[in-house]
Amino acid sequence: MCRPCGRISTILLHPFVPPDSLVEPGALCIHLSIVPDKPKKKNAIGFPPPLLGEQPYRLDVLASAGDWLALEKPSGVGTRAHPWDETPDLDSALNQQLEAGKPELQRTGADVFGSVYYLDPEVSGVALFAKNRHGLADLRNRFGSGECRFTFRFVSARNEAAEGNFQADAPLLPHRVKPKMIPSTAKGKKCRTEFNRLVESDLGWVLWEAQVDFFRPHQVRAHAGTHGISVLGDSVYGGPEAPTVRQLQPRARRSDLDSAVFSGLAVHLLRAEFSSGNDAHLVESPLPKPFALLLKRLGLSA
Repeated sequence: MCRPCGRISTILLHPFVPPDSLVEPGALCIHLSIVPDKPKKKNAIGFPPPLLGEQPYRLDVLASAGDWLALEKPSGVGTRAHPWDETPDLDSALNQQLEAGKPELQRTGADVFGSVYYLDPEVSGVALFAKNRHGLADLRNRFGSGECRFTFRFVSARNEAAEGNFQADAPLLPHRVKPKMIPSTAKGKKCRTEFNRLVESDLGWVLWEAQVDFFRPHQVRAHAGTHGISVLGDSVYGGPEAPTVRQLQPRARRSDLDSAVFSGLAVHLLRAEFSSGNDAHLVESPLPKPFALLLKRLGLSA
């Protein structure tokens, strides 16, 4: 409260503020109210149909610099064309809109977009793109040389025989017919994944962290399988389906009791650490809301 005039304000500015005993009624007061800044809109890029399928998408820009752009990729969207995938991909969608002169893409300063790495369409998280050919060559070279660091989170069914912390380094080879990777010491290509068990629930589920310096298609899922760890929602490698509401809440009275509590593959690329030029970067993608809710329902929230 302002002592001279009795008004209540957020900020009081007096030309001179004497001791209480010397303040006279009617002294000159300037009252300012603080109006909170409106929350800034997230920087995002829109993709109208049919660029990424029948539904429209708007992907948040996680970070952007001179030579690169990182998007928050949802599951069900590809990063680049691949023989295994039938889903539309971001490489194509970004470049189509750039060539068409879409303002939000022109503002990025890109000459051309190119994905730095292939991320399984079923996996959500950090999708990294170069914005010019020089940046693409540099970043892909760093990725291929193992100069980056990636952190995944995934959910699996509990396996009593699985270790809590281990490394998987089985060489992986694409299957001749099926869209999957198989271990092969004779013809497989080298790769390594570090696994760390984060949380285990009484309901029989486990939250894992997987870290790699470089990764091949399906690497985290395939390496997990070589150690008896089956990822939730992974039909390709024999993972379990998500439980239903009835299984988790047998006493609940709801119309969707037989609905699964999660749809899709429970794997998320949480963090990407890489360098471009002389600068080091760390980009994080928050867990999608359905994934975070799944962890809560399975008793895996930290």
